[in-house]
Formats: sequence, C-alpha cells, structure tokens
Amino acid sequence: MTLLDDEGRTVRIRTPVMDLEGLITPTHLHYTVQHFDVPPIIPADQWTLTIDGEVKNPLTLSFDDLRRFPGRSVRTVMECSGSDATFFEFLKGEGPRPSRTSEAMILSASEWTGVPLYAVLQEAGLTDKSLYIRAEGWDIGVPATAKEGTEAFYYDKGLPVQKALHPDTILAWAQNGALLEHLHGAPVRLLVPGWSGNWSVKWLRRLEVTEEMPDCWYHYQFYYYADSEDSPDKELITTIGVKSMVTSPNDNTKVINSGEQMIRGYAWSGAGAIDSVEVSVDDGETWHSAHIEQPRDRFMWVRWSYKWDAKPGDYTIMSRATDEVGRVQSREPRYNNMRKNFSAIVGYPVTVE
Repeated sequence: MTLLDDEGRTVRIRTPVMDLEGLITPTHLHYTVQHFDVPPIIPADQWTLTIDGEVKNPLTLSFDDLRRFPGRSVRTVMECSGSDATFFEFLKGEGPRPSRTSEAMILSASEWTGVPLYAVLQEAGLTDKSLYIRAEGWDIGVPATAKEGTEAFYYDKGLPVQKALHPDTILAWAQNGALLEHLHGAPVRLLVPGWSGNWSVKWLRRLEVTEEMPDCWYHYQFYYYADSEDSPDKELITTIGVKSMVTSPNDNTKVINSGEQMIRGYAWSGAGAIDSVEVSVDDGETWHSAHIEQPRDRFMWVRWSYKWDAKPGDYTIMSRATDEVGRVQSREPRYNNMRKNFSAIVGYPVTVE
C-alpha cells in the first residue's frame, strides 16, 4: 500500500504483513514514515556527516570515510510507535475491529549493513560529558500540532549513550543487500534495533554529542506514555513491546474447513529474542505451545506454527509471546493519550464447518 505525492513520487509505504512469507520484507514493501517532507536527494559522493559537541576530536566524514570503518550487518524488525493504534479504541468497545489484512501495517523487517555507531564515536573521542547523541536528519519542517510561531527544524532524536554504544546500533548505508534507497534514508541512516522506528533517523547529517538530554520535539511532544499531554509524568517511548500475531488464517477469514489446520504467525520483541509462543483457540481459556521456526536473531521476529485439529464450531484464535527477558504479551494494552506502542493480544473469531 503506497501513497504518491503530486509529482508521482512514493512518499509512504505500508507493509502487507499478513501476506508475507519468510523473515525479510522486500525493500519495496518495507514501511516508511516521515514527519516532514522527503528531502532532496543527496548523492553519496556529496554527502558528509558531522560529529561534534562533547567530543575530543570533532569529525566530518564523507561516505567513503565511513565505509573505511569495520562493517556490521544487523537483521531487525522495525515497528512504528503508531502501529495498530486503532486497536486501542476497539478493545475499549469504541470502534470497529481493525483489519491488519485490509489496512496493511507499519511493521517490517530487513537486514541492514553499515558501521557500528560506537566505532565512529570512538574516533571522535567521547568524554565524561558524552551522555547523549542527538541524531539529526536532512528532513526539515514544522509539526502539524506545534504551537503557532514554531520555526522549522531538522528531525532529530536524542539517543542515550548506552544505546548508542550497543554494537548493533549502526550507521546503515545498505538494506537487504543493496545500497539504501532514497525513501529509506539514503545515503546513510541511523538504525536503532529494538526501539520504535522513530529513533532510526533517516537522511543523517549530524551527530551532536551532549551532556544533557536534547530537547527534541519528537520526544515529549509526541512519542511518550502519559494520560494527557499536560501530565508531569511523561515517559519517553523507546523499546518495542513483546508482541505476536496470527497471520494464517488471516483476520478477514470467517469460515475454515474442519480437520487439520496449521495456524501461523509472527512474534517479536524489542527487549530480546522470542523465547516461546502459545496459541489459544478458545479466547484464552487454554493455551498450547507453538513451534518456533529457526533462526532466532536478537532483534528479528520469528515465524511460528501450531497444528490444530479443528472441529466444527465457533472459535476465537489468538497468540501470546514471551521474550528472553521474561516479558509476556498481555491481553490489556498500555493505554496512553497518544495511542502509541500497542502490543496487546488480539483474537480473531472464526467458524469451523
């Protein structure tokens, strides 16, 4: 599902997750979200990255300079914080049942190749005051919900140094075996595995190292947990929840045949590899262990399957995931006024004939 601008250029992609096979989302189907207009193309041979702020040796790196660092490839699921947001209303009885099949999703998975961010930061030389990394992209604008008079700014996020130094946090120049496409952040983007997609800043132009958490608009103005926008207890959204979903039979299926049926789906977590997946066909009254297919990467989703001897009757099919750090997918979402990071269990009714 794609959206084109007035000149016929693709500016938005949604992923038909329910129809995918395997683990890697084809690049042309990998979702895209950007809060501002897609910036003009910057050829790789004209691109530079500035690293400054609380560092000993400020740097300006060219694309070729960056590629001289030791490389790393990371396979990871990426999910937008706004993924499945309409389920918040549905589970409160305030809206119709959403269809992941019909609407497509802001959820994808790719292999990304680049250089570990820590290698570049080490070259610049961190200090005792190097506590946050403000990543700034070339996309510039004013949020639609910003106060009147707000000046245009470059999209940015302030990454804690502990996450920045993780070996799988990379400056990516390739996706699924090919150089990045412009819509996905070329020439170079930040990739922050395990955290919501808004942290993986595209069209990277600057890394500013700071002592204090940067006052980025897309922190506590948009991507946060709280009951209201005026709450004094806002919590910044970072890690993706533990989550699973049934893809076959899909959520538009109303009737299936009796006999042996294979229930399939995906499971993922931002905090660790998936440890187990369970399936229920009786609306959560009883649960059965599903088979998890290999491989199990640290930040990648897994495919799972459960063989069901379906007998005539009405059923509600659902799945529940547990990750390696012990987080268990809940039936109750974490409600918040911004409708972000939905990860609750969702059941689908089906009749067996």
